[in-house]
This record gives sequence, structure tokens and C-alpha cells, in this order.
Amino acid sequence: MNFSYWKNYFISNASHFEDVDWNQKDILSPDEKRIITTSLQQFQKGEQSEGKHFYSFAKTFPDPRYAETIRLFIREEQTHAYVLGKFMDMNGIARIKKHWVDNIFRWLRKLTDLENTVTVLITAEIIAKIYYKALRNATGSRILQQLCDQILKDEEQHISFQSNTLNLFYTKKSRIRKFFNRFCHQVLMVGTICIVWVDHQRVLKTGGYSFSSFFMETMLVFLEAEKLIQKQIKMEFAFSGN
Repeated sequence: MNFSYWKNYFISNASHFEDVDWNQKDILSPDEKRIITTSLQQFQKGEQSEGKHFYSFAKTFPDPRYAETIRLFIREEQTHAYVLGKFMDMNGIARIKKHWVDNIFRWLRKLTDLENTVTVLITAEIIAKIYYKALRNATGSRILQQLCDQILKDEEQHISFQSNTLNLFYTKKSRIRKFFNRFCHQVLMVGTICIVWVDHQRVLKTGGYSFSSFFMETMLVFLEAEKLIQKQIKMEFAFSGN
């Protein structure tokens, strides 16, 4: 796969929420609203980013197609925030302007360089792959279930996209640097799982997860991403920019 492939993918996926029927009568019950409100507020905020620093880093990449692909990726993430926000508005759930976990992740993404930004981002997307399964099962809302189904499909592709990008960095490193970077990512992943469980366990439990099942399923997704990152294949869109 090359950046032309991913660019075309994001373009073709731009209308992926157009079939949602926002006019159907589908309001959360008081109990459902109580269970998901604070959790949904945090994830909606996390999806909402202008991506200025990420795009600035992307423009330093030797292949110009990458920056254009990232622009489309950011737009897709913003669409997630938009549809979740619209659902929240329908159900009288206020949007939040900031949250400490989101602030930490934004700080980490800006900390060093493009590789670091993508590593932090894929960590959040791996968590999202499990979280939106739980959120889907936590209420009987047909609209929320449809939104979660589509977001899950998107996150699957996002993880593949970010893994392909990290593979480019991985293949250029020494054996020691490879080990160090992958170890640090694992530490970040485990820490993130614990933080998310503390903040979102009400939704996760209602959606069918215990801490152990949440941890194990998230780590399985992480390990699948690691296989893609470490895969020894010739990537035609490597640093040559051809």
C-alpha cells in the first residue's frame, strides 16, 4: 500500500455517515444517559482536533503525498467529533472544552517529532477500537450503534494506516533503537489502558468488559499493530518520495 492508496481511501470514505437517519425517535433513557455522559463527552472531545501540529510535522515528510493524506485523515477524525456531538446535542449532553487526559495526549503528540505523534495517535486509536464496541453495547440507541459501527470500521483502517507509517521509521533504526522504541510504546499502551479503565469503566462494564477482558482485547489489537509496524517488507512509499 502507498500514500496514493490511503489518499484515495479517505476521499472515498468521506460520505460514510450520510445514511444516518437523524430524524428517527431515538432518545436515551435516563439510566443510559447517566452511564455514558461523562465518558462520551471525553471521547467526543478527543476526536475533535484541528491537527495543526500533526499537519506541520507531516509536511516535513519527504513524500508530499503524505501531508495531503494526513489532511484528509484529520478531516475524518473531525467528522467523528461532529457526528458524536450531534448525537450529544439530540440527547441534551453538553460538550466539554477540555479534559486532563485529552490535554496530556495533545501534549505528548506535540512533544518531539512525527514518529512520536503517530505513536501517541495509534495508541489512542487502539483504545478506541475497544471503547466503541463497549459504547455500542451500553445503550439501545440505534443511532449511537450506527455511529459506533462506522467509527469502528474507520479506526480499523486508521490503525493500519498509522502502522504502515511507523514501519517506515522502524526499518531505518538500529536493533537497539527498534527495541527501545517498541518497548516505550508498550509501556505507553499499558499505562493508557489503566487510565482509560479508571475514567470509563462504567461504559466498559455496561458494554460487557471486565478490566481483564478490556486489557487482553486491547493488547491483542496492539500486538496486531506491532506485527504491521515490524513487518519486513519493501514499501514503495519509503523515504525516497517516489
